[in-house]
Amino acid sequence: MRTAHNTGRVSKLTTIKGKQANALYWSPAGRFIVLAGLKGFNGQLEFYNVDELETMATAEHFMATDIEWDPTGRYVATSVTSVHEMENGFNIWSFNGKWLYRILKDHFFQFSWRPRPPSLLSPEKEEEISKNLKKYSKRKSGIGGWINEWKRLQEETLERQKLRDGEEEEYEAKEVEVEELLDVSGEVMSFDWEPEQYL
Repeated sequence: MRTAHNTGRVSKLTTIKGKQANALYWSPAGRFIVLAGLKGFNGQLEFYNVDELETMATAEHFMATDIEWDPTGRYVATSVTSVHEMENGFNIWSFNGKWLYRILKDHFFQFSWRPRPPSLLSPEKEEEISKNLKKYSKRKSGIGGWINEWKRLQEETLERQKLRDGEEEEYEAKEVEVEELLDVSGEVMSFDWEPEQYL
């Protein structure tokens, strides 16, 4: 675990016993490590959080020959190269051991992440941004707050419409068709029918 007191020094944190591992792969940020049993150990993987001293996940990539962290430390690639004739290809995992993606490819020789380009900011500017990150995130969350409020109001409006069961609000404009009867008068007609007269 890194603290202000032990920066740059090596110190023993713990001993992990009973693990089948013949290779260790550190995340670029240094917080996570993959304990790997490659080649003869059939690709046993353990994703370990060094700061918390706990296993996040265990997995297996059968016949894995290589492991490579991406430059950000968010993803891990395990691969089986053409040293073996079967299972050639690679898997992509999240930093905490969640399997994300698999590609099988005959005659697969090497997996390599695209390198990150150098920063366009000077080290001083990067340090300034790191120090003021909370200020920037508050500004961003202010905008996010307005967006969240708008979404909440939209959801409330939809809920009100569902509760009304299709009835309009008293202030809602609506179009109504009306038929109006202008004049009704009654006239009594006599009807004298004598069947003999038509015979």
